[in-house]
Amino acid sequence: MLHILIPTDFSNNALNALTYAQYLFKGKETTFTLFHAYEPSALQLLANKSPLALSKIYRDLQDESEVRLSVFLSEILSRDKSTTFYYKTLSYSGHLKEGISSLESQAYDYIIMGTKGASGLKEIFMGSTTYEIVSLKQRIPLLIIPEQAAFVNPENIGFATDFKRGYSKEELEPLITLTKLWKSTIRMVEVYKKTTLSPDKKAHLQELEDLLAAVDYRFHVVPEFSSLENCINIFDNELDIDLLVMIDYPKTFFESLMREPVVKKMSFHTTLPFLILPAQN
Repeated sequence: MLHILIPTDFSNNALNALTYAQYLFKGKETTFTLFHAYEPSALQLLANKSPLALSKIYRDLQDESEVRLSVFLSEILSRDKSTTFYYKTLSYSGHLKEGISSLESQAYDYIIMGTKGASGLKEIFMGSTTYEIVSLKQRIPLLIIPEQAAFVNPENIGFATDFKRGYSKEELEPLITLTKLWKSTIRMVEVYKKTTLSPDKKAHLQELEDLLAAVDYRFHVVPEFSSLENCINIFDNELDIDLLVMIDYPKTFFESLMREPVVKKMSFHTTLPFLILPAQN
């Protein structure tokens, strides 16, 4: 059975992430844990400085969190008639980032969360909360569902890599699980500065091909991206990819995406889900 954590703030964005997860694992024995982190606002903390008052604030917030999770779960169960899905709820006192960082690496097979799109001065590639979770480098695969993403069968899964490091079975297992589940094709994409592979890169490519021997895959090379817009366009449109996967090695392709300026005039909203696999070495 798969165990999946769904962080929620009860927004449509969070509900969209859960809906995507339900479609993605349809027919698979899966337990979804609906996870809500709560903490007092700055105003509440400033206005109530006594230990007794603060204790009451936290108790009230916990009660509210548990009630909202219960109502949310009831709504889900009223619509979901699956015989393979099970649900739990979990409240956490503190910031979501702290709650995620406290998880054991083996506690969940995936974390699936939504991210809010661009708007005004908050025109960013990924919502600030989602970015904080990514920056944790948590050792649980993280699937990010953009605000405008609608589920489509993941026939083509893009795997962006540079072959600079070796690969392990543990790193790739979450990718292979999804590929087998949907009988997808993995489209390995190398972003190159030079058009030829070094001997080390060739060895790592061979290692990767051996690990992916049980699934269908294709190999593509694309030039280094001039911009984030260019990157998304190639993956989403030219290669017809339904889900993008990357291993979160330090200082590699994914991290370079995240270093785009926080405030940027971008005219697009990506609808391409991203699966971030934790590095094992």
